[in-house]
Amino acid sequence: MASLECPVATDARGGPVVKATVRWIISNVPLMVLSLILALLAWIVAVEEEDPTIEERYPQAIPIQPSQPPEGMVIVGDLNEQALVTVRVPRSVRNSLKVEDFTATVGLTGLNAGVHQVPVQVALNKQPSRVMLVEPAYVTLEVEPKGERTVPVRIQVEGEPALGYLMRAPIAATRQVTVSGPSTYVARVAEAVTKVSVQDAKTDIEGEFTLQLWDSDGQSVSNVAWTPEAVKVHVPIELSGYYRALAVKVVLQGQIASGYHVTNISVEPPTITVFGAPEVIAALPGFIETVPIDIEGAQANVIERPAINMPPSVSEIPGQQPLQVEISVEPIQSSRTMEVTPELQGLGPSLTATVSPETTQVILSGPLPLLETLEPDDVRVVLNLFGLSLGTHQIEPQPLQVVVPEGITVQSILPATVQVEVFSAPVPTPPGTSLVPGMGYSRRPGFSRETPAEAGRPSHAAPQTSLVPGTGYSRRPGYSRETPAEAGRPSHAAPQTSLVPGTGYSRRPGYSRETPAEAGRPSHAAPQTSLVPGMGYSRRPGFSRETPAEAGRPPHAAPQTSLGRRGEQRMI
Repeated sequence: MASLECPVATDARGGPVVKATVRWIISNVPLMVLSLILALLAWIVAVEEEDPTIEERYPQAIPIQPSQPPEGMVIVGDLNEQALVTVRVPRSVRNSLKVEDFTATVGLTGLNAGVHQVPVQVALNKQPSRVMLVEPAYVTLEVEPKGERTVPVRIQVEGEPALGYLMRAPIAATRQVTVSGPSTYVARVAEAVTKVSVQDAKTDIEGEFTLQLWDSDGQSVSNVAWTPEAVKVHVPIELSGYYRALAVKVVLQGQIASGYHVTNISVEPPTITVFGAPEVIAALPGFIETVPIDIEGAQANVIERPAINMPPSVSEIPGQQPLQVEISVEPIQSSRTMEVTPELQGLGPSLTATVSPETTQVILSGPLPLLETLEPDDVRVVLNLFGLSLGTHQIEPQPLQVVVPEGITVQSILPATVQVEVFSAPVPTPPGTSLVPGMGYSRRPGFSRETPAEAGRPSHAAPQTSLVPGTGYSRRPGYSRETPAEAGRPSHAAPQTSLVPGTGYSRRPGYSRETPAEAGRPSHAAPQTSLVPGMGYSRRPGFSRETPAEAGRPPHAAPQTSLGRRGEQRMI
């Protein structure tokens, strides 16, 4: 291959240089063209690798549309042909193709009457693209001169009215229709027919009915069009003078249960047809009664098939639908307000709570008999305290938190908000006792004496005492008896006492009870005592407290005692 060498300038005026350049360009034109072709090929290869061209059949069929036929001509029938198309397009174009991008047509220009094979032409409106194959390539169609005429409308009535009813002549709003299409088919049309059914009709038939085109043999004619396609028809239906339709009136007897009421009475069929002489039929009222239906004490729907209380000289037409009466009985809806103590749930361990107010009013609605039988335990208000911490909270009771019997509805809860105070639960103590502060022992209910710790005194000192002079012991305030030292007597002698004969002990003046010696009894026996069974000790008359054995308790346990200040048991 020749090399491209640029000539060297030798003339300052440029003449020889220009000629040399032109000669160089002319001599290298083949190389330039070859370079351009190679560059173009390289670009084509690059584009093809990036977006390759594919050839395949489009998966969906394309509808074939005929062009406008020549003046005065028409296609026989409908052209319902479709075409399958094979295309050659880049992959990017293929992925975006739609059925609407194709147009398949057949040309009818210049065709005469007769049967023709017309080629199918397909165009694709996306580029770059190319239609490679069309299947089928041709379609067969028939072209005829266009014809038009008018034909009469006929109403064909089917069925018979109900017994006792008569049908009058039907009336059509339109008496003629216009038929158009291929002349040979239009010529076959004899009439436009519509069918109307009056089977078991008791009232007039009226509506819009579709027309059909028939030939003289009663066969349907196709490949033609007609206007209008439907017609309005009215068929009068009248009752014969010997028959009459009467409304059914239901007769009830008795009273339904208290708290219930009748909400509806349905009758099927609502009317019945009777037969008789015209003058008798004309004198009848517009209704006829049933025999009485007993509803005494009913609490649910009553369904009966009662007989008809038929007037004289009148008969019921046989074959009619059997009469059925349904009487709907429902509870009377009412309301009731109940006062309920809320129940708490969801509290954490060692927590308790109080509710203010302690009760809520729940307004209920439902059947009156059910509301009247409600008991207080039938309605529960449950407050969910899950997750509440110590302190005071405002809770809104919700209807869903109210448990009521089935059939009852919660209307509202009053008050709308309750206060719940959550606090720690107290330490449990034995039943019926309370812990005495600072003492470590319990006290029975009703024992009101203060302990030293409760009174703020040392535990070893008796509350509110004073020392009696010269005695070495204390005396409670309000205790007015003199001590021997205070009265000037020996400390071992009680003041103002007298020696009881034969006993060895003294008695205060005014003390009238006899001693055993005075009463003639042994000195070791207490007067008027009785021996307690199984215990070994005596009891004075009038002492009614039971012993442990009498009360069914162990003899070593004193009944109803509490621990005193000095550790001894004390009777309550």
